[in-house]
Amino acid sequence: MKKPSPLLCGLVAAAASLGACASMLKDFNPPPAWDRADMDLSVAPGTDFYRFANGGWLDSHPVPAAYSSYGAGHEIRDRNQEILRAVLVSAAKEKQPWPGSPSQMLGDFYASGMDEARIEKLGLQPLQALLGRIDVIADRQGLQGAVAALQRNGVAAPFGFEAEADTRDSSRMVAYLGPGGLGLPEKDYYLRDDEESVKLREQYTGHVARMLELAGAAPADAAAQAQTVLALETRLAAKTLGAVEMRDPAVYDDVRPLAEVDQMMGDFDLAGHCRAIGLAPPETLHVISPDFFAELGAAMAELPPATWRTYLRWHLLHEMAFALSSDFAGESFAFYGTVLSGAQEMQPRWKRVLNATNEALGELLGQAYVARAFPPRAKALAQEMVDDLRWAMEQRIKASQWMTESTRAEALVKLAAFNTKIGYPDKWRSYDGLQVSRDSYAANVLRAAVFETAYRLGKIGEPVDDDDWGMNPQVVNAYYHPIHNEIVFPAGILQPPFFSENNDAAVNYGSMGAIIGHEITHGFDDSGAQFDAEGLLRNWWQPEDLEEFARRGAKLVAHYDGYQAVEGLNVNGELTLGENIADQGGLLIAYEALMMRLAKSGPAATKPIGGYTPAQRFFLAFARSWRQNARDEYLKMQVQTDPHSPARFRLYGVISNLPQFAEAWGLDASAPMVLAPEERALVW
Repeated sequence: MKKPSPLLCGLVAAAASLGACASMLKDFNPPPAWDRADMDLSVAPGTDFYRFANGGWLDSHPVPAAYSSYGAGHEIRDRNQEILRAVLVSAAKEKQPWPGSPSQMLGDFYASGMDEARIEKLGLQPLQALLGRIDVIADRQGLQGAVAALQRNGVAAPFGFEAEADTRDSSRMVAYLGPGGLGLPEKDYYLRDDEESVKLREQYTGHVARMLELAGAAPADAAAQAQTVLALETRLAAKTLGAVEMRDPAVYDDVRPLAEVDQMMGDFDLAGHCRAIGLAPPETLHVISPDFFAELGAAMAELPPATWRTYLRWHLLHEMAFALSSDFAGESFAFYGTVLSGAQEMQPRWKRVLNATNEALGELLGQAYVARAFPPRAKALAQEMVDDLRWAMEQRIKASQWMTESTRAEALVKLAAFNTKIGYPDKWRSYDGLQVSRDSYAANVLRAAVFETAYRLGKIGEPVDDDDWGMNPQVVNAYYHPIHNEIVFPAGILQPPFFSENNDAAVNYGSMGAIIGHEITHGFDDSGAQFDAEGLLRNWWQPEDLEEFARRGAKLVAHYDGYQAVEGLNVNGELTLGENIADQGGLLIAYEALMMRLAKSGPAATKPIGGYTPAQRFFLAFARSWRQNARDEYLKMQVQTDPHSPARFRLYGVISNLPQFAEAWGLDASAPMVLAPEERALVW
């Protein structure tokens, strides 16, 4: 699963009023725990288990026009969104809510986003103050002021700050400085010279030109300015770390005095910039991709002010397009939604506004979601599953014959130190001071961004807040944070079909159990294993153990390298290694946890249901978790940028290596879904 921090992606009052909103929701009917119509019984499980388990569903669920891919996670997200929509509609209809109350803030934010007539009328007006700061750039001082203004408003171009725990002292929050300001998904999009990449860059510059033209530039000027943007972004991309490089935790451990980074950036006054964005200049910074900042300093000294005006204008329009009039929002979707991802039409407006509300007022909306969709008994069951999975991981570490006792002891200490967060925060975040009105959607978005920036930067220099969450409760996701050494499972993902109090244990453990196990195993993947029990970046491995761990990982890399996602493009086993280790280890310990739970439950729990044994239902549930149809455009971008393998390979790559799968279905090594023992790539 993804990690919470956007910059560190290689590594995360009035409840009664909200409860009233939630109580007005229509009855929520979860899907059945199992439907044989979702399967394809014409395919043998040993021939293609993905098709066997999911064929009926795949055939009956083509990718909707507004999506680039559609799978089990989307089904949960769609149901969650209906719950959240009802909360927001109810809040927006409330008469004279108390100023600053949850109902007023949620209702006004949502209403402003749904007021299309006013959004069209305002056009670019909400951005005029920021555009004005950009337009007057005439020297280094003007450039610095504009960059600071944009960063305060949530636009991290050409770089950004993040608050995160220190890799060298995990009890305190420090400043991380990292690159930003690239309009394409990853550095190689700028550097590859194949025909498809060249064409994509042409489409990108066409999009940039159209956005600048919508903002008032003459067509010929806009086209020239788009080329200026591409040239500058290409220069910066060449010195930015790539997706594979960003998976190395050492990238986040480059600590330098601020004065050194300041000097690296030439005439740019980094200390002054910190003060301008509301951050007391720290003595040291964790610098991600220092070569980028050296190149940025040179570019700032060499390039004329006009280049920077164009570049920053583009990035402001790019970041805010979703909140502007339909011409901007539509043009942004045409490139990022259709060209890059393959979606054919925009999401309904209410979903787009809901997404923005989640970003701006996430925990406020999350309180209403939890009240409706996550009762205390569900949290208790989830905690029981986590306890079972941690027990299973402990047994697996103890039984690992390839580890020396010294390394094994360290691993067990780390596992015992795991912190677990389930469902929602124990202490809800306050949004006091954030002004929300119905006057302007874009203005609400900008005020929320300013509020969020101050909130994040305010953590720097403070002790770590153990109650802080990196995801909102309604998110369909989960994460492991290596510096905090914690696993986090929001209420949004603890939903059917992944998880339900009404599911039998095999279904819960094969789906949600595998996700819990996935996050636990992240603490021991090729990246997480470099952090110790306290979250410090420290090598706790004996040399021979580390060598064997790397050998096992390399074999898994080669295994996934062999999967073709689309014609001519294979999965990147190195980029996806951490997630593949977590998928494999997660399913293994989920299986062991299930066997333990069934043994405790007695003979009745081991009886077949629907003609399938608990072990078979376990693997069927895991397969269902990864059912997904996807467009080629989406798969191409995923393979090149995402540390997660495409969905079907998250099934194939795991089960083919597990003897437990072959045993459950009575398969031998002649089955296409089964690897011979000597061919298996097992890490944990």
